[in-house]
Amino acid sequence: MFKYEIGTAIIIFVFGLVIGSFLNVCIYRIPNDGLSIHFPHRSLCPNCQSPILFYDNIPIISFLLLKGKCRSCHIRISIIYPVVELTTAAIFLLLFYHFGLTLEMIQGYLLVSLFIPIAVIDARWMIIPSTIILTGIITGLAVIILMTILKQNINYLLQHILWAVVGGITIQGISIVGRFVFRKESIGFGDTKLMILIGLFLGRWQSILTVLAVASFTGSIIGLMLIISRSKQPHSQIPFAPFLVTAATLDFIWHDQVWTAYLKLIGWQ
Repeated sequence: MFKYEIGTAIIIFVFGLVIGSFLNVCIYRIPNDGLSIHFPHRSLCPNCQSPILFYDNIPIISFLLLKGKCRSCHIRISIIYPVVELTTAAIFLLLFYHFGLTLEMIQGYLLVSLFIPIAVIDARWMIIPSTIILTGIITGLAVIILMTILKQNINYLLQHILWAVVGGITIQGISIVGRFVFRKESIGFGDTKLMILIGLFLGRWQSILTVLAVASFTGSIIGLMLIISRSKQPHSQIPFAPFLVTAATLDFIWHDQVWTAYLKLIGWQ
């Protein structure tokens, strides 16, 4: 049994690295107009445009063997690439040990595969691509419908759709109030679309509340630290998606613990 678990864990970790490598392609190509995630089929060096050979495109291993530099032009490869691959693999492994080989694990894999490119793209370019959101809504609905059929409970589907709508309306309402109070846009419409996706996957009012609370708190703390360190100016915009997806991932995996901790924090328990 132990050997089976170790073997499965290794397969899942490698699978996570491969998915992480694909997510890197999405992160680079989706924000760049005119680039498709399907074409060109082979990855290119962003600097010299040289095709990356298959043995230079092995997750983590190639980065280490090349010492973090392109084989052709010797320009340093962004550390984002191995970080995305390792993060994806580590979370996939965590989801496996937490949920086992279940539909919830697959739902978590889908969620993480959407969240990671959203977070990185928003952090680098301050945008949340609609293509990723739309893909997430379509695939998310498919998984939720399948789980509804297996559970034989239509309320499961209706509940997830309801909180997707409520999540979007809530953050859009916060955006309108923020625009009125601060006389500038405080939350972009991309965050509203993201919150619809989060509400669809999590499907609980408690999750909507905790995600917004945790993301706002951590975002404020990080923003303040960046201002103090002079990495950001007081009027600078700070991407909100990384905080939303982090809070949503924590809630997806440890909902009961996160909700209990939140209630204790506000003194309701």
